[in-house]
Amino acid sequence: MRVDVFHALFVISFLSFMGIRVYYHRRARREGGRMNGRDTRFSILLRLLLAIPLAGLLVAYMIRPAILGWAEIPLPAWASWQGALLVVISFPLLIWVHRALGANFNTVLGVRDRHTLVTHGPYHWVRHPMYGVLFLFMVGLLLLTGNLLIGGLLLAGLVVTVGTRVAKEEAILEEEYGEPYRTYKSRTGRFVPRLS
Repeated sequence: MRVDVFHALFVISFLSFMGIRVYYHRRARREGGRMNGRDTRFSILLRLLLAIPLAGLLVAYMIRPAILGWAEIPLPAWASWQGALLVVISFPLLIWVHRALGANFNTVLGVRDRHTLVTHGPYHWVRHPMYGVLFLFMVGLLLLTGNLLIGGLLLAGLVVTVGTRVAKEEAILEEEYGEPYRTYKSRTGRFVPRLS
């Protein structure tokens, strides 16, 4: 019974997360204009090659979690409930970040025709709040599922993405906005607010 509850929470959470991302991605594409991508073909191809098998694992886990039972770690029920709480907390934060980004949102590096420098909402304090919210969500999924393959791969993928993209994102924004971005960068933290 306990496993069924956590599995159902995972399925609902993951599908809700994907729904939010797809909605805001389509809205940004419609309102922001053409994307001037700066991602390399290799980077896009690599992400696709990694995403396709991961998507297959996620679908398999949603349909029949026992298939990946060998990757489970024994967690107490309170840890899984903590994971569920982290996931629930991440949803309003995810929506807040997406609403602040508006037409600027994209999963590909670059700027849109009608791109603007976002410094309001969570971007008032940090330059990359999306990654913080995604980290919270992925840790929540890891605890919720107790599955190293599902939660662990998602979390590892996020860490690799952040490690390889953040400096490039900031360089693109600095090139696009110059001094206003440098000023913004000097007063905000990368992932957590500056104390001073």
